[in-house]
This record gives sequence, structure tokens and C-alpha cells, in this order.
Amino acid sequence: MENDPNFGDFFEEGMEEETEMLIQYLVDMGAAEWDGMDEYGERMYKFNMPVLFKVMPKLYDEIMADIDETMMDLYKQDLIEIEYNENLEALFKLGDKAKEILNDMGIGYLINNDPDQ
Repeated sequence: MENDPNFGDFFEEGMEEETEMLIQYLVDMGAAEWDGMDEYGERMYKFNMPVLFKVMPKLYDEIMADIDETMMDLYKQDLIEIEYNENLEALFKLGDKAKEILNDMGIGYLINNDPDQ
């Protein structure tokens, strides 16, 4: 598979076979792994973000932009707090409602920094 194809094309109507090929490619490369089914019976996958960055940087960038936008929306709703450490790195404190929203979106695992969860 071509490195970093235009992944948006894979998710258009009538592109089911190509979508399956893309997902299998990401799984084969170690950039994604199966994570169960959602309430509609659709398969869910988790991304290994460091590997995804190497395999498909454009997809990585789009996911990170979506996460940034989501985090800002949650911040504007006072559902998260942002603190900065001595290196001026942002640290997020998520409330239960924010965690629920992120989990419902299927991206809670990307934000969760609690090793016990």
C-alpha cells in the first residue's frame, strides 16, 4: 500500500472494500488494533499513535487536530482543567463528564493517563 494515501477517500459511500484494506494495513503495520464493538455493532479500533505517525502521518495529524478541537470544546464547557508544569507542558485534568464524552467518541484511551484503566 502506498505510504500515507488519501485516507479520506476510504470512508466514502461505496468504498467498503478499500476501507477494509486500509484498516487491515493499519493492523498489519501495528498502527491499529481491534477494540471490540460499539452499540451499533460496528468494529472499534485503537490506534498506536507513535506507529501511526510513522505509517500514515496525515491520518495522525487529522486525529490529533480532532483531539485538540475536542479538548478545547470540553475546556470551554468547563469539563476539563489545563495546568502547566515547569517545562510549560499542558496537563489536562478531566472530570467524569469529560471522560464519558471522550469514551463515547472512542478516543478516551488516547487521553487516559491512568495506568490502572
